[in-house]
Amino acid sequence: MKRHKKRRGRKKQYIILLISIELLLIIGGFLYFQQRPMVAKAVTVEAGEQKLEVETFLLNKNREGSFLTDITTISTSIPGSYEVKLMVEDKVHTSLLEIVDTIAPTATVSDQLALLGEVVDPGSFITEMSDATQINLSYKKLPDTSVPGEQEVTIILEDSGKNRIEKTAILVVLDIKSSIVVEAGSQRKVTVADFVNIDHYNITSESDIQSLDFSKPITHRIDLTVNGRTLTGYIEVVDTTAPKATVVNQQVWKGEVVEAMTFIKEIEDASTVIVTYKEEPDFTRLGDQQLTLILKDDSENTTELPVTMTVAEDTQAPVIQGASDKLAYIGDSVSYKKGVYVTDNKDKELSFSVDSSKVNLKQEGIYAVTYSAKDAAGNKGTKTINVEVKKFVVTEDMVNELCDDILAQISNSSMTNRETAYAIYRWIKKHIGYSGDSDKSDWLAEAYRAVKNGNGDCFTYFAIAQALLTRAGIDNMEVIRVGGRTRHYWNLVNCGDGWYHFDSCPNKDHMESFMLTDKQVEEYTQQRGNNYYNFDKSLYPATPE
Repeated sequence: MKRHKKRRGRKKQYIILLISIELLLIIGGFLYFQQRPMVAKAVTVEAGEQKLEVETFLLNKNREGSFLTDITTISTSIPGSYEVKLMVEDKVHTSLLEIVDTIAPTATVSDQLALLGEVVDPGSFITEMSDATQINLSYKKLPDTSVPGEQEVTIILEDSGKNRIEKTAILVVLDIKSSIVVEAGSQRKVTVADFVNIDHYNITSESDIQSLDFSKPITHRIDLTVNGRTLTGYIEVVDTTAPKATVVNQQVWKGEVVEAMTFIKEIEDASTVIVTYKEEPDFTRLGDQQLTLILKDDSENTTELPVTMTVAEDTQAPVIQGASDKLAYIGDSVSYKKGVYVTDNKDKELSFSVDSSKVNLKQEGIYAVTYSAKDAAGNKGTKTINVEVKKFVVTEDMVNELCDDILAQISNSSMTNRETAYAIYRWIKKHIGYSGDSDKSDWLAEAYRAVKNGNGDCFTYFAIAQALLTRAGIDNMEVIRVGGRTRHYWNLVNCGDGWYHFDSCPNKDHMESFMLTDKQVEEYTQQRGNNYYNFDKSLYPATPE
């Protein structure tokens, strides 16, 4: 009984063990299924692959995936290793893309011609070549173009994968120069014949060689046709000639810094020349200094020239020019600076000052005026002149001359006296402005002032009217206001038809005041007030009614 129970217990343990093993296998299989690789650790493609597909990286082609890496940034024409990330079943996987180049380039070549001494590029022999990656061209042995004749040339083509091939071709070096050298600025006439060493070549050029610039360093490229083949030639314009120049000794002022070019009068060179001091001068030391100028052109050709610099000190004062004694009349203004200027042995365009504080243009006398100027060295020059102020005396002849000029413009012999008087009236109205002041002690002076200055008060208007009317032969007399706060002056005129009031002075009412009767001026006075045209009638002839 006990043995039977023992056997049953072992059987139960065995079953449990089998179930446990089976569970472990199921769990392990599930875990393996979950953890098994889905993309290849590495993928190798040949350089030049046109398009990379996701399926290339998947171990199970039935699964779906996508690139996380921007695959367009990877050029298959450049060999190398590139990390690629993919998304497969919501998980990120990493693979290595290996781009290899195992295929050698292909190419075809052709024979070439070269000029004597010409540098020949290996690519000039290649007519066609192909490879998935970049091809580097080189010579197995550099061709020698210094010797005319035929030689075999081997060109090496090597791609990025280090695959290489060799191609051979024939290089014929013609006994024709690849370049000729001409000195800049020379008068030499250059032709295609200068490229030929022997005369059995038929050489021409479509380039207009004579139109090329040979005045300064430059390299001209021209196309040469040699025995029917087009080749490239060069004309090298060089500058091997040092500059030439004419120098001039100079005097400079103490403390004044001058450029080296100041000592050069004339330069002869095919290019731009820069002039410098070999050693910097001392511009503060008085006396002579022996300097050396260095002239260097664009081609580094140099010339050294000796020159003498004399440093001098400025002790000479400026001179006032054009200032002279002046005559002025009381009431005039004086232009002190007109025609005055300053000269100096060193400085140019110096300014000057004028001290006219002692001049009194309202009083007769002789007054001193001082001009002064100072140069950069502190030297001061002065000049004193006298201004004589006198009272201006107007003569009758002076006034008559002015009146004759005016009458000649506004009147003629065919006009009546009344027409002439009205022309005078209109001229005064147009040309004289009211300023409210006058010198009532001298009617000639006021008439003169009216014409010259164009302003005054009622006395000025009366004075110029009297002068013009008298000069025109028209009878006239002075009328003076009686009463009122101020005096007022006007004219009486007789044009042959009786006496009338003639007042060319402006009034506030803009009334026409030409040829007025006593009655009219009386009515205006009553209207205006202030005794405007009030006068002593016993002193004057009555006007017509």
